This record gives sequence, structure tokens and C-alpha cells, in this order.
Amino acid sequence: MKKFLFILSLVVLSSIQLIAQNNNQLFFVFLNTNPDKEQISESQTESLQAAHLKNIEKLAKEGKILSAGPFEGGGGMFVISAKDQFQAWEYLETDPAIKANRFKVEVLPFQVWNGNICSPKEPYEMVNYQFIRLISNPDFKGDERPLIHDNRIFMSNLMRDYKEVLVYGFFSEFNDGMVVIDGSPEFAEQLIKEHGSVKAGQLSYEIKTLYIAKGSFCE
Repeated sequence: MKKFLFILSLVVLSSIQLIAQNNNQLFFVFLNTNPDKEQISESQTESLQAAHLKNIEKLAKEGKILSAGPFEGGGGMFVISAKDQFQAWEYLETDPAIKANRFKVEVLPFQVWNGNICSPKEPYEMVNYQFIRLISNPDFKGDERPLIHDNRIFMSNLMRDYKEVLVYGFFSEFNDGMVVIDGSPEFAEQLIKEHGSVKAGQLSYEIKTLYIAKGSFCE
């Protein structure tokens, strides 16, 4: 399992600039643990993980997966470069673990707003970062427009004032997005709970520890 987590975290092979040159889009993929997955033996699990890793390495060499890492407690994430969401799903459907229904998969259009995704240098230094997912509230009844504007300002100020904020980006025009912070979960929560959209109830958030190679976010 440790080998699985280690190799998965190393797959960061391209930069945002290269993606732009290829006229591709970015897609953020959440591999959420599937609580209803079939119970299989330990040997079957190891075999499936090996096939999963082999497929990740293949897609990475082809420039389709740019970044990958597991979350503490289960699940993980990919950043995929593809022409559209249909093509991103085509890449994912080659993954044996996904085909075996081991994950509940989300594929979201992704725009890096500040910071970047880079290729880490060998020898790799593995690190833990705090990954914050911002989730819009579909039942919010207020005016979202000023909150969306204020969100950009708040996040820009966070990155300016705290070197621990490595990258942030958006999944939709309604402030859904992600932030990566080099710090403790408590520190990450201290920062994000001051977000105006969080205070107003337009956004909720989840904080998970991400295990990945240092340099993946150009730090």
C-alpha cells in the first residue's frame, strides 16, 4: 500500500504552459472511496492496485495525467489534460480500478487562478499538504454575484499574505474550487473559515491531507 501511495504521488509530468500550447483543457478528477465497492481478497486488491498504477504511468507518459496523489484516509485526485470532458472520461475508463467500481469518480473543469502545476525534480521529496475543497451550496438564497467577485479578491490576498498558500483554482463560476496549503489542518481551517462566501453560507469546505511530491505546485 505504501508503494502504491508513493508511486501515485510521483506522477506530475507537465506544466500549465504546455497544456495551453496544445489547446487542451484541465480537468480535476476526484477519486472518492466507494463505500459500496465489492469486497475482494487482499491479493485481488493488490493486483488491482498494480494494474491501476500501471495505467497511471501509461497515461502520464502520454501527457494525459499531469498530477496525481492520494488523500489520507482513502481516495485521491488527478489533474488531466484533455480536449473536453468526454475525452477525459475516455482516459479514466482505461483505469482497471475505476472500471471495477472501486471509486466514485467526479470529473470537473478546472481553471488555475493563481499558482501553477509543475514537474518536480528527482530525487523526489514526498510531502503532506492540506487540500481544501470549496463546495457551493445549491440552497443558498442570497446574491452570489458580489460573493463571486469578493472570492477572487480574498483568495488573491491569501496567496499574497501567506507563503503557505501554494495554488488555488476553480471548478465552476460559483466559487467551487480548491486550495492547497503547506501547513496543518488547523492552520488551513483558520484561513478558509474567514472566506466571505463561507461566512455567508454560499460555500462549505472539506479539508483533507494530500500526499504528493514536493515541487508539484512549483513551490
